Amino acid sequence: MFATATVIAALVCLATAFPPEERTRIVNGATAAPGQFPYQAILKIQLPQGRALCGGSLLNNQWVLTAGHCTQGATSFEVTLGAVDLDDTTGDGRIVLTATEYYRHEKYNPLFASNDVAVIKLPEPVQFNDRVQPVTLPSGSDSYADRKVIVSGWGLQQNGGSVAQKLQYAPLTVITNLKCMTTYSPLVIKKTTICAQGGEKQSPCNGDSGGPLVLEGGFVQVGVVSFGHASGCERGLPGAFARVTSFVDWIRQRTGM
Repeated sequence: MFATATVIAALVCLATAFPPEERTRIVNGATAAPGQFPYQAILKIQLPQGRALCGGSLLNNQWVLTAGHCTQGATSFEVTLGAVDLDDTTGDGRIVLTATEYYRHEKYNPLFASNDVAVIKLPEPVQFNDRVQPVTLPSGSDSYADRKVIVSGWGLQQNGGSVAQKLQYAPLTVITNLKCMTTYSPLVIKKTTICAQGGEKQSPCNGDSGGPLVLEGGFVQVGVVSFGHASGCERGLPGAFARVTSFVDWIRQRTGM
């Protein structure tokens, strides 16, 4: 019981309740330009108690990758592609679809945030354009330690912060899992976890869950935003992500890619 309580106190999954007054953005991020992150998806998730906000990434013309905890209790997903502004629908050529079919990893464990991945099937294939493009899945078993990466999303800029309508992004650096264990319990930092930290206290926060962590300078996705520290997003502590290399086979099996 002691170990379990310690784990729960040390992490918080990075989804956020939705309505709009609770939507903000990545801590210490910059505003994305149209088409800069063409794989980024907005997920407005319908739940019995209301709606929640998560991110996702386009895998191909009919599948979106997100966090497993973003699908808990979900009845449907409003999936928006090609957007930078969260709500302003004028003139940006966004694609909005409502999806109901999804697969969450069979070994997802919400207590320890393990195997925190899911895929959502769009009701119809989408057409790629300069603002809608898929990510690339990684190959091999690289740890990516010390590699520069980019996280993007519409999550909180600070705890209890104000609304930001524009997609935010921040540069991070992958750290070793051993180093990450100095912040989080080894019970939650597993081989299937990848951690990254910002040099200027950049961090994913509530609302960024399910969003992509990609290698700098390309569309290769190495992580899915999973959880951060329960003490808050503004301390510059590492963010924890599902390690995509651990789930490539599962993704391909579920999506037929």
